[in-house]
This record gives sequence, C-alpha cells and structure tokens, in this order.
Amino acid sequence: MTDDLRETLWRLERALASADPSSVDGGLEALLADGFLEFGASGRTWDKASMRQALAGAMPTPPVDLEDFAVEVLADDVALVTYRLGPPRPSNRSSVWVRRDGRWQVRFHQGTLAPE
Repeated sequence: MTDDLRETLWRLERALASADPSSVDGGLEALLADGFLEFGASGRTWDKASMRQALAGAMPTPPVDLEDFAVEVLADDVALVTYRLGPPRPSNRSSVWVRRDGRWQVRFHQGTLAPE
C-alpha cells in the first residue's frame, strides 16, 4: 500500500463522515458505488438510494477524528478501511472501497457503537 492510497481513502472517509461535499469532485454521491450497502451504527440498513437521499439533506459537520485509521489492500482496486470514529457517538467503522474508472467508491460500510 502506498501513502497516496492511505491519504486518498482517509480524505474520502472523512468527507463522508463529516457530510462535506466540498472536498470531493462530483460531491459525496459520486463516492457511492452501485450496489452500495451500509449497516449503520443505529442498526439501520442503507442502500445507495437511501444514502443519496440522506446526503442530499445533510448539513456538513465539523471535521471528525478518524482514530486508528488503517488500510489493507485486498486485491487490485479493492481496499478495506478500518478506524474508530470519536465522540459524540464513538463507533468502530469499516468500509470496502473499489476503484472503478480511476475513482475510488465505497461499496460497503459498517458502523458499530463502541464504549467511550
């Protein structure tokens, strides 16, 4: 894994976690791969359509801390990202990213509430 890949995926994860479209060409919706699925920390399941709707109405939040951020390359153009999202709702997070047409998109994400 290269530092460039780690930095790219860190920036994209942080943009999604903060609902900040300004740091992503094409906005946050461009980061969602076809077939996107999320098991949220709330227990809710999100697909691409429901996540697009949520992102469209979301207000950006202050930048969040992504603690213990790690990237593992699973295959060419596939990476697993894991990290801990800090307060106000600490959670363990994991995402599977795929590179399609030269762009990284999130295919799967899971958030699990963690003790503070």
